[in-house]
Amino acid sequence: MSSEGVTQRGGGGTRDGAPPVPDVTDNKYMEKSYRKAAEVMKKPGVPSLLIAVGIPLIAGIIVGLVYSPSGAWYSQLEKPWWNPPGFLFGAAWSVLYPVMGLASWLIWADGGFQKQGYPLSLYGAQLVLNLAWPALFFGAHYIGLALLDIIILTIVVTFTIFAFQPVNNVAANLLKPYLAWIVFASALTISIYIKNFGSKGAAAAS
Repeated sequence: MSSEGVTQRGGGGTRDGAPPVPDVTDNKYMEKSYRKAAEVMKKPGVPSLLIAVGIPLIAGIIVGLVYSPSGAWYSQLEKPWWNPPGFLFGAAWSVLYPVMGLASWLIWADGGFQKQGYPLSLYGAQLVLNLAWPALFFGAHYIGLALLDIIILTIVVTFTIFAFQPVNNVAANLLKPYLAWIVFASALTISIYIKNFGSKGAAAAS
């Protein structure tokens, strides 16, 4: 049935009074949709938001692909019974990285680096420490250095939350699940380090 058959005579609505369903195959309709999307992207803040969210997400994906929890070395490590399956880590970080980026954008939006240099510097430092952990643990097999890295990371993330708090309370709260996950990962790293210290499978543990 054509759109003419369901529209009221002399009006733009349907027989039940609802507005007509737009024809997505209409070139004019598609052009109008593209123009609206372009206008949204041009609004102040939208490109910077995409960048802020994309930086940790893309960097995390790249690091995760290069240094993944796989291979003979990792499989032979003794782990605690509460060690979660590998897919859970990927699922968690796929959420935490964008949320982390959103939190940083909320701070950046309140004056940029010129006004919020301290909290944003802390955020950048914790992101570097975060991305260094897989390289140390899964890449170089340095469990001891990875443990030191994640302990420092936990401290820096805590300071970052305190620095975000007076600027934007929502941004600070967005980082709290991230901190909880880091604390859990720290405990897991400590357990793996203790269980494998001095063993052949963790020759690079110290």
